[in-house]
Amino acid sequence: MKYAFLFGSNVFIVPTNVISYVDNDQTNEFLKIKSIRHNNGAESELTIDTDLKDLEGRGLRIHDNEVVASFGYKVSRTPDRILAKGLNNSTVLDIQQLDSESAAQLEHNIIAELEAHEPDAVIRISGDFMMGKMHVAVDDEKLFIGQESYASAAIAGDSNLKFTPRGLMFQ
Repeated sequence: MKYAFLFGSNVFIVPTNVISYVDNDQTNEFLKIKSIRHNNGAESELTIDTDLKDLEGRGLRIHDNEVVASFGYKVSRTPDRILAKGLNNSTVLDIQQLDSESAAQLEHNIIAELEAHEPDAVIRISGDFMMGKMHVAVDDEKLFIGQESYASAAIAGDSNLKFTPRGLMFQ
């Protein structure tokens, strides 16, 4: 399966269901897509595993959409979305599988990549959280990793998407 991960106005299309990050020279899993929602009428839903912290260092671990460890997060789910809000009601993590109509309304460069690579699912990720020691913030337009920002990137890779202190890479 192919996945298109949308961070702000950036899309990264990869043949794997895992996003990882490097912390202290060790690779860690940030997000794993376990299943996606299908539009064929069958009972299906977006199912994930994730392990992250907010900016204050409070952890959140989700396994098969069930909260395993939490420090005051409010987690809500629908068949195509998992939303985690912090103590002050700010969005820590929002993961949403876009339907075909929503995906068709994205920027032209993103639509071109989606049409060229035909991913099985488009997953939008936003929020404000920590991957190890890396601060990651995603709004509607930009992806921030520490002090670096990314906008309007449309990249297809042939391996895992990995966040590193030097930026994004496929590995």
